[in-house]
Amino acid sequence: MANWTNDHEVIAPRINNRTVFVRLGGLGLVLVGWQLLSLAFNPNQFPGLGLLAADVYEVLSGSGRYDPIPNYGITIVRILLGFGAAMIVGTTVGILMGTNEFLDKYLTTPVMIIMSFPALIWAFLGVLWFGLTTYLVPAFTIFMIVTPYVIVNVWEGAKDVDSELVEMATTFDASTAQLWQEVYLPHLRPYLLSTIRIAFSLSWKISLVAEIFGTTSGVGLIVDYHYQTFQANMIIAWALPMMVLIFGAERLLRMYEQRLFEWRPATESETLEESAI
Repeated sequence: MANWTNDHEVIAPRINNRTVFVRLGGLGLVLVGWQLLSLAFNPNQFPGLGLLAADVYEVLSGSGRYDPIPNYGITIVRILLGFGAAMIVGTTVGILMGTNEFLDKYLTTPVMIIMSFPALIWAFLGVLWFGLTTYLVPAFTIFMIVTPYVIVNVWEGAKDVDSELVEMATTFDASTAQLWQEVYLPHLRPYLLSTIRIAFSLSWKISLVAEIFGTTSGVGLIVDYHYQTFQANMIIAWALPMMVLIFGAERLLRMYEQRLFEWRPATESETLEESAI
């Protein structure tokens, strides 16, 4: 056993180093490909890396048409509002559906129908119902798109709880609070963390769409302005910092999830996800 542990400790860093090397190599290929592809386009259509860096600096320094701090700030607040509401409602409904056969039967179809609605439809409806608002339309659009995904993920996790564990806890007269604390929550935690990562990334994409149609500020509105002025380079420059921020937050959540559940053997889907990132 000791020999296996020592061998494992030696091999693990090698695997991690190889993974880092592969990821950096993949990033390098993307950057080289980007630079080569930019040579075939006008800089306003597809900027090279140097020009893109200059455009991003213009955005972040505030020397351009729009101030980055209030516009990025309000977009982040909208994302957090819609995402937070979707997680609260989606988690609650998902748990209820997963633990109650009646709700499982009668709420499945409505959830799937709502999930089929595109973000554009909800954004249009939000504007027609609420008008141009600072927070309501983007948060509403995020909520309506993200909530069904949260419900389905949590619902699947709640249904997958080992019924024998629940029966055993009930047999030993465990209270409802103890049942949730010792059985349901430990089982649901991996589902919740993976759902948070997916829902947060999705919220940013939905917010961008909603801001184009339902607000008078934010990154989406600025992206729409540069679209109308045929400045693809500035669209990319404004979107890139938010993409980096969302990606960084997602990676931090992923690292926390891996550390929290490092004792668990990885499932096939988790192995595939890790190898693809």
